[in-house]
Amino acid sequence: MQFLYTARFLRSLKNCDEAVQDDVFQAVELFEKGNSTEALKLHKLHGKFKPYHAFSANFSYRIIIKIEKGTTYYLDVVTHDVYK
Repeated sequence: MQFLYTARFLRSLKNCDEAVQDDVFQAVELFEKGNSTEALKLHKLHGKFKPYHAFSANFSYRIIIKIEKGTTYYLDVVTHDVYK
């Protein structure tokens, strides 16, 4: 599996405080190792986000990804407010 970071993901991550950045890095590392997908709460999104998946970085922040043809694209770091 190949993992690619989009410019939007990197900008979003840069705008987060340091504690959130650490949580994101830890969650990404777990995801890429294939461990703890249950703990990360990996799930498919619905509605206008239907082509995407998300998993938890911490209680408030989620990492939005797109999985296609053996490649995972990290798209964004968001709070639950984005779903509203």
